[in-house]
Amino acid sequence: MADWVEYRSQLLRAYFASSSPIAPPDSAFHKEFVAFLSRCEAKVVSASNASVKKKLDQHPLTAFAAADGVDGCGGAAVPCNSNGVPEGPFCKYFASNIQLTDKAVDRFQLMRNNQIVVIAGDTGCGKSTQLPQYLLNAGYVKIACTQPRRIACTALAQRVACEMLKQFDSHIAYQTRFDKTKTSATRMLFLTEGVLLRQMVDDPGLQRYDVLILDEVHERNISGDLLVALLRSACQRRTDLKLILMSATINIELFQHFFPEAPVISVPGRLYPIEQRYMPPLIRELDPTAKKAVRIDPGPYVNILQLIDKKYPSAERGDVLVFLNGISEISIVADACKEFAEFTKRWIVLILHSTLSVEEQQKVFDLAPMGVRKCILSTNIAETSVTIDEIRFVIDSGKENLMRYDPSIRTHRLTESWIAKASADQRKGRAGRTGPGVCFRLYSEEEFTKMEDFTLPEIKRVALDSLVIQILDMNLHIDVRDFPFLERPDMRPLNETLEALKAQGVVDSRNEKTLTPLGIILAKLPVDVAISKMLIYACVLNQLDIALTIAASLSVQSPFTNRSFRDADCIQGRQHLLSDMGCPFTLIRVYREWLRVRHEGVEDTRRWTRRLGIEEARLYEITKLRRQFREILEQNELVPRREEREWAALSSRERRLLVGEKRKLFELKKRAGHEGKRTKVLREGQHFDTIMERNREEESHLLANAQEQIQHLEFSLVTGGKGMERELGSHRLDDNIATELKLVLAAGLYPQYGVVDPTNNFREGHDQFAHTPSKPFVVLHPNSALGQRPDVLRLDDLDSEAHSAQHQLIYFGLLLETTKPYLCNSCRIPATFLLVIARNITCVSPCVLCCDGFVELHFLKARHCDHSLEFACRVRSLFLQSVEHKLRSDDYGDCRELERLIIKFARLQHPFSIRRRIDPPKSMEYGVFTADGMPHPLSSSLVVSSADGIDGAGDEEDAELDAQLDKRRAEEEQQQQQQKGREYFCDVCACTLWFADNVQAIKHKKGHQQQQQQQQE
Repeated sequence: MADWVEYRSQLLRAYFASSSPIAPPDSAFHKEFVAFLSRCEAKVVSASNASVKKKLDQHPLTAFAAADGVDGCGGAAVPCNSNGVPEGPFCKYFASNIQLTDKAVDRFQLMRNNQIVVIAGDTGCGKSTQLPQYLLNAGYVKIACTQPRRIACTALAQRVACEMLKQFDSHIAYQTRFDKTKTSATRMLFLTEGVLLRQMVDDPGLQRYDVLILDEVHERNISGDLLVALLRSACQRRTDLKLILMSATINIELFQHFFPEAPVISVPGRLYPIEQRYMPPLIRELDPTAKKAVRIDPGPYVNILQLIDKKYPSAERGDVLVFLNGISEISIVADACKEFAEFTKRWIVLILHSTLSVEEQQKVFDLAPMGVRKCILSTNIAETSVTIDEIRFVIDSGKENLMRYDPSIRTHRLTESWIAKASADQRKGRAGRTGPGVCFRLYSEEEFTKMEDFTLPEIKRVALDSLVIQILDMNLHIDVRDFPFLERPDMRPLNETLEALKAQGVVDSRNEKTLTPLGIILAKLPVDVAISKMLIYACVLNQLDIALTIAASLSVQSPFTNRSFRDADCIQGRQHLLSDMGCPFTLIRVYREWLRVRHEGVEDTRRWTRRLGIEEARLYEITKLRRQFREILEQNELVPRREEREWAALSSRERRLLVGEKRKLFELKKRAGHEGKRTKVLREGQHFDTIMERNREEESHLLANAQEQIQHLEFSLVTGGKGMERELGSHRLDDNIATELKLVLAAGLYPQYGVVDPTNNFREGHDQFAHTPSKPFVVLHPNSALGQRPDVLRLDDLDSEAHSAQHQLIYFGLLLETTKPYLCNSCRIPATFLLVIARNITCVSPCVLCCDGFVELHFLKARHCDHSLEFACRVRSLFLQSVEHKLRSDDYGDCRELERLIIKFARLQHPFSIRRRIDPPKSMEYGVFTADGMPHPLSSSLVVSSADGIDGAGDEEDAELDAQLDKRRAEEEQQQQQQKGREYFCDVCACTLWFADNVQAIKHKKGHQQQQQQQQE
């Protein structure tokens, strides 16, 4: 048991007798602090519950440092006002250091008298934590505060609840894409911008809220800008709705122009003094060619670490935060800093960026050992999303990577650029949160003055497909071009987006203000158009379960950690998971193997994923996304509702167990939120590349983590009692299923396809080039499945003139240009499938077909060309009819004929060669659909033949294929029957039956007995 008396003198010296005491000795704060220690000691001594003892039985200094807020540890002994807000001097100490409390009466008077208010609050003024409390005290009970990121929602909800001593009820809650703590008692809700946008679709007036707070509006992402515009209109309809916009570096002029009657409240921050030094590297001045050879020079960063070692004693705590523009730059500087740290033994080098695992990201919050500093190398994620304590020094490179989209060539470019002045100020402010700091700017003051004031908003540099669909889904009945944007996008990309969506059948070509039935469903799915189309096509072909995994996997960050691609053991260990068909099929294998490991229990899944360099949190996220996608498709009647059938099939005992698991999950989340994160101390000598190494004791402690229990329970509830066997069975991938999936992928990803360059050497470690209709000489990403196994792209008879029935095209999810134009999430699909989905097909000669003016298929014989085209047209026609009926929720019957045609078409053995046209048309159209959902018009010389001219494969092959499809159909029907209830073998019927419960089985048995009695009579 800890002895607080032993450490009381140390604590008092640290806090009240140091060079910078937090309060004068013998002050009211000092007295309450002593009383607080006494209450804690009494609590430990009197604790009778073993679990409570275990929580408190640790080194007292560690427990004190781990406390989220010391005011929360005093419990009910702290005096509170009528609203439940702490009033004692110990709890009020935190509020006294928050500048938002100054002149609070005047500021709240402004908020009461004005419907819309803009708050320009500097860093550290307390706008995100204190303002919600003031609004609650003012009598508002339905408050929502948006945040651009999920991590900010959960962290702020916990912080505000702790400060108000409300952490043991649900007055303060959060709601994100996959998680929420909201109940009927919630008065203050922190939620993401995307969640609020989806609420506005069903409730445009947002009647559920009295006050809406939009925080961090300076980030200017698309969701935030759209919310600002929609909420201005909502305030015009609802005069009782309050709207508060907050930011640390807001563009006041822009927002004042958009809200001319809204007052602007400026609140100064509480930053400590920050010394600012401009230290431009001399390399740019002396040798301009050097930066072409070296991406970044790590020397200036190491020199600053040396300067800190010389000027500031190691006894003075204070870590370093370095802002760099990308992962490549972080890797180069990290290696140099690590070498310096191993020499001096005074530094621990860590890295922080979005592709790291959650566990690796959390390491930056751990404390460094005494006499050692942390050097954290980060992207701009640490500007606003993450606040790291103990930062005293900031090194600002002045650079960032911005994503830009070029609609003319459908390319995303990740470009290096100078940051804006607002971002530079944000970075500098990181050094003055907890004490005086220093900001080293690796650029000149002249370069700073040339920077833009604010970062270019997303609406001017990213793809606008989702924005247009979201606006039209609001049923505003206005032209998208006339929408009252906060800052209007460029008209050229907006017009191109509209035309593309009309060509894909998403926007009605006869009325641009409305969505088609396809567009209405796409608007409900929180993914891009290509992935949404995949899901709808999979519903048509009864391949939804596997397609759900593909769609979810392509919608989250790659489950493979960035570190794993540099680890030979990880690369070798997951070779059996790589698929020759490409990334989507590799992701299917990874997910299915993870399910198998969980189901069999031979190896712990956390150890398995770490051994293979896989982030397990991504797999849990995929599981949640799969369920979310399925629920949306069920709500739109594209697939039957599974959950209702499963619930009806459960016995009363199983239902009780399910309810108990849900209750246990709620309690676990509540406990995890209360306990917070325990502060750990890093090991000296461990850096970014070895930080995840643990001994067995740490491993066993990790496996008992509450978060893992939560993930396990959530997974169990999502998959259901018998769900594991069903999921494993549904991810079985035979040749026929793979063929149907390839058509689903091709139809969804089109027109994102390319031709492999026949001059490639097809060896690992070398660039593998391809050519797309919009951009030639693009490169398969080296970390993709095909990039790691380029030999599968080579056919034995593949060259520019060879004829083969096995030619493939490369379809891809994203064309991303960084140092090179890379094809990401790529897969191989038969080239003939392009005849089914191409927007334009031209018969160049009796043996040559040209698709989209880009790819030419040269057949050896004219009859082979005719037969392939006739077969493709038949598949195309039946496929589009099936999709049209599915969108109308018609009972279109069995899709077996379509499946049979697709498989037979893929098995055609008509040799052909592929050639690409060097100068394809610039305005290549999109999609499988026309605006009215009908098949695209082909060349006037081409006629869709009847089925009689297509079925020429032979009776034996047809019979074999029909038998395969019948067997698969029987297995699917058996699975559906099993889902309906319990298995029961009836001796009279001489077959296995399934009933919802035992009562139905008994009734069935009695029915046979009654029949026998009637026959005897």
